[in-house]
Amino acid sequence: MNRTTERPDRAASARATLGTSQLGTSLAVAGSVVVLHSLWRFLFSFSELPHPLLSASSWLLLLAASALSIIAVRASGYLLGNLSFAFLLGSLAVVVILDLAALWDASQTVYPTAAVAVGGVLLGIVTLRSVRDVAISSGVLGAALIGTFLIRPDSDTLNSGAEILGTAFAVMPPLIACILVASYRRMVFMALDRVLIQSTVMAPAFGVSMLESEELAQVDLEVEQLFDDIASGREPLPLEPDRAQRAGELSTVLRRHLIAGRRHTWLHHAIAESDFLSVSVELRDDDALAALLDQRQRDGLLSALWLLMYGEQRTTRHAVVTFGPAAPIASRGRPQLRFPITIEARGMRRVDVEPATWQHLGRTGRYVDTTTTGALLVVIECTVDSPIDQ
Repeated sequence: MNRTTERPDRAASARATLGTSQLGTSLAVAGSVVVLHSLWRFLFSFSELPHPLLSASSWLLLLAASALSIIAVRASGYLLGNLSFAFLLGSLAVVVILDLAALWDASQTVYPTAAVAVGGVLLGIVTLRSVRDVAISSGVLGAALIGTFLIRPDSDTLNSGAEILGTAFAVMPPLIACILVASYRRMVFMALDRVLIQSTVMAPAFGVSMLESEELAQVDLEVEQLFDDIASGREPLPLEPDRAQRAGELSTVLRRHLIAGRRHTWLHHAIAESDFLSVSVELRDDDALAALLDQRQRDGLLSALWLLMYGEQRTTRHAVVTFGPAAPIASRGRPQLRFPITIEARGMRRVDVEPATWQHLGRTGRYVDTTTTGALLVVIECTVDSPIDQ
């Protein structure tokens, strides 16, 4: 029982730190630099502060909240949970309020320090939380700093440059880190997703997907247990109504898998099992012609689809892949079929296509590309061995 309950936590920790541990360490060091620089400014200008005890209280709270958060993160396997994150944000909000209140009636030569250091703390947790959480928190911090500068009683536009620079020093590092981490996470996700579906290139032409295989294995085990119970006499015949109903359900499931296994090709599974392609590619292959492609053609087609959908404007891209119709061609050797593969990539132009995409398309067959209104149309002519002779 304990072993079962530990696995989800361990898996969540692995996903959270996958590929970002070293990046998180670097950002934490950069955040510490921001905090230490702000602390040095606080100590240097301590004698000029109108309310030094209030400013010191904000720093003590900041350091205490940071230390407790570090302990919580290490104890949870480098995960910053919702409760810990809420505690940290609440503490940081109090820090900002105390620091800005301490400088409310200060001269224009004294600037916030603990409030700026909050940006360093946010920088250090970018890899521990979603980018949206950190970006929103940084935006609220920047709005608080700018708003305070504008409504202070002795606000002077001549000194606004230093105030804007301090705000940028607090807000820009975590926002830039959010952009970097988001791009890095997307790159890692895409690489893992690509590796996951690459196995379909060498998979059988027809069959069930990985998820369906697990379900089929469970059904098969239950059927074997039922047959074993009947053969050993533990389950008398005729079956009881509830057991008979369950046996009918099992036969329906097996029949459904059998039918799907002859209709769903490797390409269907590759698209369905990919979190990336499943939302951007629509497959139309009623005659299951994708099953006739050899391994080289499969790899070329799958790689081309991947590169077509991959890009900065990927959220607006959508592809419709249509196979057929097929027609036999005259050949002195083995009977062959020829059919077109039409790829209609909506939301992109020819200039948006990666150069390597054309090489992968060429591995699938001879192709012709045209540009229509709001879409790129590619027609690939494929020649394959006829299944009659296989």
